[in-house]
Formats: sequence, structure tokens, C-alpha cells
Amino acid sequence: MTFSQWLTHSSDTDFESFVRTRRDLLQPESPTIPSLAAAASSRIGVSRGIEALTSAQLDVFIDLAKAARTSTDINVRENRHIDDTLAEAALPRLRDLGLAWPSSETTWRIQSEAITLLPTSAAESARAHPWQAARTEPDSSTESIPTTLIHNSERAAVAEVISSLRGLVDELATSPISRLTSGGISKRDVTRIGRTIDLGLEQTITLLLAAKSLSLIGVLDDPLDPQWTASDDAANVLEGDRAELWAALMTSWLREPLDVTQLAAGASANERLTVLASPKKSLFKGFSQSQPTMPLLRFTILEILGGIGLGSSRSAEWIHAQVLAARPLIPAHDFAMTEAILHTVGAFGLATTPLQNAQHFGPSRFGALLAEGLQTAMSAQAAQDPSIAPVNFSLESLAVPTDVVDAVRLGLVDEVETVLIQSDLTAVATGPIEPRVHHILRRFAVVEARGQGTVYRIDADTIEASMQTGINAADALAQLAEISAEALPSTLEFLIENTASKLRRVQVAGARAVLVVDDPVDLDVILSDQAMLPAGLERLAPTVAVGQLGPERTMHLLESAEHHALLHSPSGPVRKRRVITQAEPEVHLRKRARVTDDHLGEYIRILRSPGARAVTTTSTDEPLGHMDRLREAAEAGRTVTITLADSHGQERVIDMLPTTVNGGRVRGTVKTTGAEASLSIARIVSVDVTEDPSAAAEEQS
Repeated sequence: MTFSQWLTHSSDTDFESFVRTRRDLLQPESPTIPSLAAAASSRIGVSRGIEALTSAQLDVFIDLAKAARTSTDINVRENRHIDDTLAEAALPRLRDLGLAWPSSETTWRIQSEAITLLPTSAAESARAHPWQAARTEPDSSTESIPTTLIHNSERAAVAEVISSLRGLVDELATSPISRLTSGGISKRDVTRIGRTIDLGLEQTITLLLAAKSLSLIGVLDDPLDPQWTASDDAANVLEGDRAELWAALMTSWLREPLDVTQLAAGASANERLTVLASPKKSLFKGFSQSQPTMPLLRFTILEILGGIGLGSSRSAEWIHAQVLAARPLIPAHDFAMTEAILHTVGAFGLATTPLQNAQHFGPSRFGALLAEGLQTAMSAQAAQDPSIAPVNFSLESLAVPTDVVDAVRLGLVDEVETVLIQSDLTAVATGPIEPRVHHILRRFAVVEARGQGTVYRIDADTIEASMQTGINAADALAQLAEISAEALPSTLEFLIENTASKLRRVQVAGARAVLVVDDPVDLDVILSDQAMLPAGLERLAPTVAVGQLGPERTMHLLESAEHHALLHSPSGPVRKRRVITQAEPEVHLRKRARVTDDHLGEYIRILRSPGARAVTTTSTDEPLGHMDRLREAAEAGRTVTITLADSHGQERVIDMLPTTVNGGRVRGTVKTTGAEASLSIARIVSVDVTEDPSAAAEEQS
């Protein structure tokens, strides 16, 4: 029994269950059983069905696919490689997804495309699948987390990540990084930035990717040396509402397609990836997902954390096992990937850990609200756009709900505008620090610790570095006194004065005009000219003289005295500073209409009507119709007449007895030559099934 025949003769309950599960296959323009069967049998239709399976269901389906390599009809009870108990639990789900169907009272069939999509070869069967790699049972114990600890940790994490993002953008603004080598930022520069803002490598990469996505950093518009630096409007964004900034950061992280662990490690031993540069090839191997991999993985982890419950926690190994059980085909089989996301979730204030065990994770209030809000958004999106079934995941729905933003806003304390500068040369901010105060402190200090408060360390190196930019001792003391809650300690005044006295021994003033001539006689004429006396020229060499005025004023004197000269400009005309923020190219996807909830009942009624069940014998010009017709002909052992177009657009007709249809190709025997052939379905123009002679003879009798 083919899939079309099963759909035609299935019970109302089974048929409706399949239709409601595979809403992505329903097309309003073609409410017929053949078109529905063709869509379910296509490669993309089978692939999306497989992605909706759990690990236990996937294991059963792989066993069925292995059995289908040798026999079309699979007797599950008599196959010793298939566990009856597991199969009994998985087969209804496989039937609802259109991946398998009962061909008789004792046998089942599966979609032929699944054989090429799944690991069914002997070599692949010899080793355990990645989601089966865990040899020991994970720690399934639970630990409670006090409510006060959850509140304190989530508030501190939100304040710290906002402060870290501000510090990151501020660091790139003060010390731009060249992108000439690879287009991105090298690992050494990323490590230096992380050390400056007191963050690890993976956390720094996460914030860099988010800052680029939010257009907080960009590339300086300079063809000679383009540099990564802060964007022109970054300061206004960072000084805005902190809860909105946190929500934008979370949305950017949830939608980020790259995996931070692989960016930190590199694609291979010989290839070191750089941050903020587009990878030349995909970082993931294995099953190709129809949904973006990393956003789906982060959403899955948030779902699992939300299911743990507020006030409770589970081990990272247990959470990783749940990820593999729920989404076995996501390439999260490396525990380090799941663990990195859990630490990032904790750093963002969405999760917390018990004080006694840092390897246990539980949801914070913000994390529980976000997980619930995302699940609600996915359900609402599925009702509006049934094409996201059966995985029920949409990248557009990954956004922080307003109730989470309001909860974060209520949890944040006011920013402090003064700091306590102590005699040990540390400046302590007792709460989230105001950006203006942070910028002043960053000139004279480095961040030593972050949290709900921030600790800055002032030393001789930081003071010397600030003074080398042109700040004198009086200005430094005045700026620090402006933001200090108390009088400046004597140790700080001594440090600044001592550093200034050491540096003022050699002072670098603004550049003066330098005259360079080819002939010493020309310089003799200029020096003897009374009109050039205001320039205060002093001869340093036979052809070189230095003046007391700037280049523009000296040039004016030379022109008035009728001495022909050229103003030297090594860098060309002064260009206005402009930062180009790199945005992802806008892609317009044209989605086909799907059957909405209001019309689903009527659509099912049309499909179950006798007119929709009839299978016409005329040729079809749709690839999905070709595949469905070829599969039915292969099952019935009937010859088909295929009109095929070559690469030049010329058509030829082939009579073939098809045997298998999978991988986007039909394989069979050519009737005229008896040779085996493999044809691309994409090149097929039409398919006509040859009438069965025995059936025609019975009809005549």
C-alpha cells in the first residue's frame, strides 16, 4: 500500500491527526490526496518530519530505515533488530508525521527519502550515534536555590552584562583594532579586550557578536586602514534605558547563528577563525537542519531550564542529556557547547547556581519568564503561520516579551554618579555606574571587578597612560574630584603629582613648520627676506629650517613674499570620521500560503471527499507530483514514460521501470536497452504511467 493509498483509506481519526501534525504540508491551492502525499514524500517534507522526532523515536525510525533497505514492507514484530516496546510507542508519532504508515495488518512502510537522510549504512551502523554517546547516567539530583539568592544573582548579572557591554564598546572607541588582516578581530586582540574588561574569551566573543548585531561597533571608513571601533551613535544607545538595552542584547544573542565555542577553538587545527568575520564554510557537520541550529539550541536549553522550576536546579550533564533527548539532530553532542550556553545564560541573568555547586543550573525569575514568553510566542506564531510545523520554531519569534523587560526594569537599581576613591587607590561604585562616570574612570583606571557594583584599580601605569594623551595633573585631579563622593586621598594626589613631575621633563608640543628645500641657495634667500622675520626661521641643516609658526601661517608668509612653495600633506585631505556598521543583507522570503485554523475543518472535509481521493492518470508538470507518481509506479512494478530535458533544454523520452526514488533521483531499468539508469527529478518534464495490460484485459472481460 502506497502512502497515497493509505491516506485515501485511513480512518478519520488517523487522517485528521496526520493533517493537524503536518500543517506545513497543507496548500490551499491543491486540496487533493496526491498533492498532500507528494509533499510529505519529498526530501524537505521528510527532513522536517525527522527534525521533530525525539531521540527514542529517531532510534526506532533509523532501525526501520535500515530494514527498508532490503524489504519495502517491514514486519516490526518479526524483525529482531527493532525493539517491540520502543516501536509500539514511536509508531503512532511516525504515522502522524507522515514518516511511516501501515501497509497491511502486520507490516509498515516508510518514506524512501529517509534512507538517504539517515545513517543507515553498515559503516554508520557500526558506531553509536552522537546522541547515544553518553556511557554513564548523568547526575539527576536536584538542589534548591533560595529566593533571595535568585533575586540578587539575576540583578547582579543584568547590571554586570550591561556594564561589560559598555566597557567593550568604550574600549573599541579608545583603541580601534585594524581589520586589514582577516576582516575581523584576531584572537590576540579579543584576549586583550577581555583582559581589559575582566571577561573570559567566550564571553568577550559573545558580546562582540552582539555589539556588531546591535550596530554598536562598526568599521572606520578609511580604505588605507579600516578599523573596528564604536559606531557614531553607540553612546546614545548605551546611555538609554538599561532594560531595553538588555532586551536587545538578549534578542541578538538568541538569534545569533554562530557558535561561540567553535569560534574560540577554530574550525580545525590548521584554521583559526577570527571574530566578526564571516566564516568561509559552515561550522556544523551532520544532519542539515531546516531551522537555524544555534537559535534552536538556545531556545531548547531555555525551555529545559524553565521546566526545572523556580528555586530548583539540575546538573549541566542532566540538562545536556535532555537536549539530546528532545533535539537529537542538533549538533550539540559536544557537552562543551551546552555548558558554554549555560554559563552565558547565567551571565545574562537568566539562570543561577547554588552557592555550594557551580555545576548545577536553575532558572532565575527573568529566565522563567523569558522561557514562558518564548513558548507562548511560538504557539501564537504557529497559529498564524502553520508552515513552521512540525518543529514549531520561528526565528522571528525569538524576542524578549514586554513583561520580562518590565520585570528587569523593576529589578535594576539606580545608577550611581559618584564613587568612593580609597587610599589603596581603588574606586568603588556601590551600584551600576552612570556611563559618564565610567568614561572618566576609564581614563585613569582599569576595571578590577564587576557586579551590581564596580571596582576600579588606579595605578602609575594608568595615570601615565592618561597623561600621555594630553591631560595634565590639575585636570586629572579636577575630573576625579568631580566624581568622588569624598575628598581625594593623599596617596592619589601624590601618585598623580609624582607621575606628572616625571613626565614633564620631556614635553611634546604641537608641530611647527619645517622648510625643506632642494638647493641651499633657495633657503639663503628665504632667511634673508625681511618679510619672513615673523616666522622665526632657524637653520638646522643646509636644506632644512624650522620655524616658530604653524605650517598654514608659514605658507601664508611665503606666498606674500612671493616665494613659491608646496604645503606637504602626506595623508591627503582631512576626511570626516565616519563609521560603517556592517548589517546582515536583507533577505526577502516568499512564503506560500498555508491553511489557517479557521479553514482547517473545511480543508479536511474537502480532502476526505471522493473527488480529492481520485488519482488521475494524466501527466503532471510539478516535481512533487513526479516523485509521487514515480514512487507509486515503482511499488506497483509499472513502466512509466518520462520526458526529460537535458542541460541545453532539449527534450527526450525514456521508457523506464522505476525501482527506487530518493535523494532527488529516480533509479530504474530503461525498457529499450535494459540498462540501469539514474535520472535527476529536477530535469523531468512529465511522467506518464503506462497502462497495466493485465488490468486492461480484466476490464475487457
